[in-house]
Amino acid sequence: MKIIRRIIFIIALIVFIGSGIYLGKYFYDRHVSSQNMDAVKSLLVTEAEDESADLPARTQDDILVRYSQLYEQNTDMAGWITIEGTNIDYPVMYIQGDNETYLHSNFNKEYDAGGVPFIDGNNILDPRDDNLVIYGHNMNDKSMFQNLMNYKEYSFYEEHPVVQFDTIKELGSYDIAAVILAKASAPGDEGFHYDHSYSFDSEEAFQEYWRNIQALSLYDTGITPEYGDQLITLSTCEYSQEDGRLAVIAVKRDATSK
Repeated sequence: MKIIRRIIFIIALIVFIGSGIYLGKYFYDRHVSSQNMDAVKSLLVTEAEDESADLPARTQDDILVRYSQLYEQNTDMAGWITIEGTNIDYPVMYIQGDNETYLHSNFNKEYDAGGVPFIDGNNILDPRDDNLVIYGHNMNDKSMFQNLMNYKEYSFYEEHPVVQFDTIKELGSYDIAAVILAKASAPGDEGFHYDHSYSFDSEEAFQEYWRNIQALSLYDTGITPEYGDQLITLSTCEYSQEDGRLAVIAVKRDATSK
């Protein structure tokens, strides 16, 4: 019996030490990831606006000066997303036809379990699709798109109703129109796919899309997009169901609004 107890103790000790090493490595990796992102944010350029034109400063290539150094470092950068009062404040990447590179790579294309937010590679940016789908991980350290989980509560939406999504060439404020729970899907699957709805070739197609969104919505925001509006969909994993997803759909404000 003593031998058995000793064996059990040794096994438990090995499991304990192994778990400690795993957790230590996880938190160290997340710390390094945070430092890397801080280095990326340090390249944002603080540039006064051209007050006479009331427009943000641009480079000769029409890139917003604020993002010019980052774009020079990595031309996969498509823009920047921020939700005031949350941890969401990140570059957004894009490679046409590619949904893998930034799934587990940082801005510098080095391995990072948390990746960096990116636009669905099936989207087209020029000319821009009606709905840009942006993916980000739901990380335990509350980085990337984890804070989107708070939108399950209407009170959080009331306090954080706006998403700032700038492309490298254009500022953009978006009003959140819906928050939905859904399941991950493949293009060939039957049923409605919020994450494969990129553009709408008719008003009827758009209205059908919006009816499906409303059916999945957690609450009524009072905001209803119209056919022809520019949308973004922020998508992340959600664990209340198998292959669950939470998505925030937001509509761009009129270009004249600030």
